[in-house]
Amino acid sequence: MLFLKPKDLEPAVKLGDTVLSSFGILGKLIYDFPIPDGKDIEIYELTFPSPLIGASFKSESDILDIWLRMGLGGVIFKTVMKEKRIGNARPRLQDARIHGEKGLLNSLGLPGPGIANFINDIVHSALWEYSRPLGISIGGDTVNEYVENIDQVQTVLQHHTLPYFYEVNISCPNTENGQTICEDPATLNSLLCAVKKTVSNPISIKVSPDVSNETLSAIGEICATYDTILINAGNTQYKTPDEVGVKQINFAMNGGGLSGPAIFQRTLEMVSLFAQFNIPIMATGGISTIHHVQALKEAGASLFGMATALVLDPYCIPRIHSRL
Repeated sequence: MLFLKPKDLEPAVKLGDTVLSSFGILGKLIYDFPIPDGKDIEIYELTFPSPLIGASFKSESDILDIWLRMGLGGVIFKTVMKEKRIGNARPRLQDARIHGEKGLLNSLGLPGPGIANFINDIVHSALWEYSRPLGISIGGDTVNEYVENIDQVQTVLQHHTLPYFYEVNISCPNTENGQTICEDPATLNSLLCAVKKTVSNPISIKVSPDVSNETLSAIGEICATYDTILINAGNTQYKTPDEVGVKQINFAMNGGGLSGPAIFQRTLEMVSLFAQFNIPIMATGGISTIHHVQALKEAGASLFGMATALVLDPYCIPRIHSRL
């Protein structure tokens, strides 16, 4: 037992990404699916040709390109922080199962290139050629860091006529007081006040399903006082490895974020809660079928963010479109 090597799903996912992006000309036969007419969603000045969105999980352009070719109405880049990050210790990504539903447990820790390198990459990205809205997901360790990161991006992109919006990820990074901003609505208000001084683009606030409904309501009330705000409800749910059938030896951290169909019900609850504030809602968490989309739409959501479903089966995009 002492010599057992921990299982690590990350290399398999990276290999899968490499295989997906290596088909070259065959990609037209494998990946190209038209978006059905009449599915456009307009939110502020942005037009999404489909309400299906790639949620913030990846930033590899070749993979995002495949998802857009398969019919997504837009994608959100993986959350980027100020400095380059390697993320948490591995293994940090595993197959999970709870209540008979398959999903993923991750504690990636927001690995990424840092804001300066991200800006250099995105400004020249071929993904803009789709003319679909791209979301720029911003994180920070302090309120000032969030503001500085957004200002750096805005300084460059404001000189280009591009369809983009910001996602402010308040559900992952820690702030000075040890809480996430999602747990501290007053800090969120200060953050939005600062960002809105220089940014007129739509801003999506990504909230956590792990905070109380009372806190979510306070966030909704604050967001309703600002123009061009969306709510992204929500994110992964915190679980320990043993709760989702993962052996602790195969997971370096004490817990991580669960994604997949098992968290759908909480997503539906959050959408129903935020609907009272008359703010555009993007639903994210556990979406993989037309039934999920229909239920969330009836509850008040306009956009539907997917991540794990795209990793496990990207052909869910054309399947949902065929019945949307």
